[in-house]
Amino acid sequence: MDELWLLLMALPLFVVVGACFGIRAWVVTRHLRDHITQLQERVQELEQREAPRTTDVATARPPENLTAPPPRPEAEPAPPPTRQESATPTEATQHAAADAAWGVEPAPAAEQPPTISISPPITAEAPRFFDRLAANLRANWMIWLGGICVGLAGVFMVHYSIEQGLLGPEARVILSLIAGVVLHGAAEWLRRSRGQHDVFAALAGGASIILYAALFAAFKLLNDISPGLIFTGMALVSFATQALALRHGPVLAALGMLGGYLVPILVNTGSGQIELALIYIGILTLFSLWLLAYVERRWLWLGVIAGSLGWWLLSLGSHPADGVRSLYLLALTYLFLAVPGYDWLLQRRDEPASHWLQLLKQVRSTRYWPVLPTLVLIVLAQGITLATETVSRSSYPTLLLLPALLLLAASRRPILNPLPVLLLLATALAVVMPMLSYLGDQLLFTAPDAATQAALVSRFVMLTILYTAGSAWLLQRRVEYPGFWVGLGCFTPLLMLALGYYLFTAFTADWAWGGAALILGLIYLTLSKMALERPTSDLVRVLLISSAHLGLSLAAVIWLVDATLTLAFAVQLITLSLLQRHYQLRLLPWVIRLLLAVVICRLTFNPWLLTYDSGTHWSLWTYGGSTLCAFAGAWILRHDHKLTAWLQGAAAHLLVLTLAAEVRYWLYDGDIFRHEYSFLEASLNTLIWGSAGCVYLWRARLSQYLQRFYQVIATLHLLAAAGNHLLLVVLWYNPLWHSTEISPTPLWNLLLISYGLPSLLMLILWRLLPGRIGRYSAMAAGLNWLLFISLEIRHLWQGKLSLSYPTPDGELYTYSAVWLLMASGALLGGNWLQKASLYRGGLALLLVVVAKLFLIDMSDLTGLWRVASFMGLGLALLALAWLHQRLTPKSSVPPDASGVDAD
Repeated sequence: MDELWLLLMALPLFVVVGACFGIRAWVVTRHLRDHITQLQERVQELEQREAPRTTDVATARPPENLTAPPPRPEAEPAPPPTRQESATPTEATQHAAADAAWGVEPAPAAEQPPTISISPPITAEAPRFFDRLAANLRANWMIWLGGICVGLAGVFMVHYSIEQGLLGPEARVILSLIAGVVLHGAAEWLRRSRGQHDVFAALAGGASIILYAALFAAFKLLNDISPGLIFTGMALVSFATQALALRHGPVLAALGMLGGYLVPILVNTGSGQIELALIYIGILTLFSLWLLAYVERRWLWLGVIAGSLGWWLLSLGSHPADGVRSLYLLALTYLFLAVPGYDWLLQRRDEPASHWLQLLKQVRSTRYWPVLPTLVLIVLAQGITLATETVSRSSYPTLLLLPALLLLAASRRPILNPLPVLLLLATALAVVMPMLSYLGDQLLFTAPDAATQAALVSRFVMLTILYTAGSAWLLQRRVEYPGFWVGLGCFTPLLMLALGYYLFTAFTADWAWGGAALILGLIYLTLSKMALERPTSDLVRVLLISSAHLGLSLAAVIWLVDATLTLAFAVQLITLSLLQRHYQLRLLPWVIRLLLAVVICRLTFNPWLLTYDSGTHWSLWTYGGSTLCAFAGAWILRHDHKLTAWLQGAAAHLLVLTLAAEVRYWLYDGDIFRHEYSFLEASLNTLIWGSAGCVYLWRARLSQYLQRFYQVIATLHLLAAAGNHLLLVVLWYNPLWHSTEISPTPLWNLLLISYGLPSLLMLILWRLLPGRIGRYSAMAAGLNWLLFISLEIRHLWQGKLSLSYPTPDGELYTYSAVWLLMASGALLGGNWLQKASLYRGGLALLLVVVAKLFLIDMSDLTGLWRVASFMGLGLALLALAWLHQRLTPKSSVPPDASGVDAD
């Protein structure tokens, strides 16, 4: 019975062989047709050149405007060797075969004399990658499809035999291996006898896919054979496929790579042993990268990256042994670092550069530039792996080997410096992420148990030793970019200490954690003092100073209450300013700016301020103390105008916050953050946002680099203040029609805060805002001041502001008298200051006063009261006219009837 099944399984092999002969006949026909076409074109070209050549011989005159090239000096140095010249004979042969198969023209020989071209060279833009790919698919889609079909036929044959239980395991694997070898032999024979062609490459690619499928299926079918032997066979198939790709061309490379990465998916044995698949993928990646060392193709890089990391992604859906994913990523990291440049001991070094960004530009111009983004993806994958498997359960090799490898590689190739830092941050996130969870829309943090905390302690210690000791050892060997290694070695212990303080509830002694942070800060402070006294780079000094201050800040976090923490940060502005004034370090001002941003953001946007105890007067020392520290820093650095502007702007912003906090403190009996939004709240917000807008406008005038930024921030604050004041204070909560409680005290009441102080802010904006916007602000200030005075008059007469109460005659006369005084002041001030807008505003108010007197105030007066009223109004107007003439400069010629200039 087995013989019958053997005969049935051999039928597809005969079909494949027949297909090969059919393809061969088609290729021969096409090859002959191409030769005929080329010969016809050559004959036509020779006929066209015959006539001009005959004319040239008859005239025996050389073409004009042609000069012979200057003779080459004998002492001229020889040109640099080409790739074939510099390689060994074996490598040169391989490179030449690869160039011929992949369509690369060989370099011209050194002895070939230069040719003279009469016509100018024709340059054409090289087609883009996707355009070339689309053109290749349109031209050779039958070839690609045929090779894939041949490979899938073998894959499905193996898969079907596994499902149906046909034949014995040995017979299935042997038949598949025979089919793959026969197809490879046919493809090679056709290439040798008929020349290189994509059809033969596709046939060889299908054969490699069949061999991959057979060997991978052997893991399930042939339990008696050692896995090492099967992996050796896979390695030989991979090596042979990539080596033959140098001769057959890119079609075999693409099909071999595609089949190699997809075969484990298509031939699913159901064993669930993802470890074997990852080992196999690692072998395939090794030989794919080896091929990239000979032939540079972008799509090959993309295939290797997608295939290798794609299998890591697939492994997340399975449950391999602990540490398998991390070891796989470690192997990938080494392969991408070592194989493309044959740098097996990772001895290759980057070319020296003045700064790190120049190194990045140099890497972009090399053929191995995809290695750097691939390593970034591997580091992120390792972070996800650690978060999935949890750091506490990871073994020391899986946790420490990859950062050790990256530290070693970065010490010799500084372009890789960000990778150890990125891995350290990814590891820290991997520690925290499993402890976060969502309950509805709230983010909850669950502290680890005692066993997990004990495991994390040892791992934190090992990571700290690795990064700190590694950085110190490299600094001892005088590695490039010492500032980077100083920062890495100093900040790693602080990061691990901060993580431990917030995660380890089993160790709750604050004095111990704070003492450790204080000791670190003092150690870094001592090192920074030594660095300041010795010749070293500014970056190293600034990093040591920053580390010392960060350690002291961490001690303040642990020992002090939350409200005092910001003050601890702000005090460092004084110490950093003193250091900057004494040593004039180039990078320390950026640390001061960063610390300023931390203090301002903490006091402006910190949500935990709402939870602070209202029983203590924390706002005074937190807001006020931070303001004094910023002003002190500005005074210390008063000779550094650029940095002083930053400190002054921050101090002004903090002063506004301090005043607002203190006003709320005294109004609400210590409850600064009241949850209701009342008339008083709206009035205070108008003052706070308007003052902040004025501060940022003033800061924009002092800034040389961030003017646009400060203008945008000021605009946002001013729009918020204007909308809040107009919609809420003036319209919605207006005490004339809203039940708003106002103190019975005349003048010194809530109206002063709600309407009087905003008028002063508008006058300040009149001087800060440009042109027409400033004039609009002055007009708004005048209207708001008129509203404030009117409300104060009604409050003075009535004690309340509601419109439901009748208005007595005395109140009406008071309005008229005060408005007349305001109009007179505006007219005289506009005339004296030569401000047409102020003059017109006073004139408009005067007309309103006159109309009110005639229509309202004097409508009910008779007899002598009417005479006295008109007499008083007339005398007032005459006195105003006399003062107008006396105050008008005689030498000036008024441009309009008002006698004032338009502003």
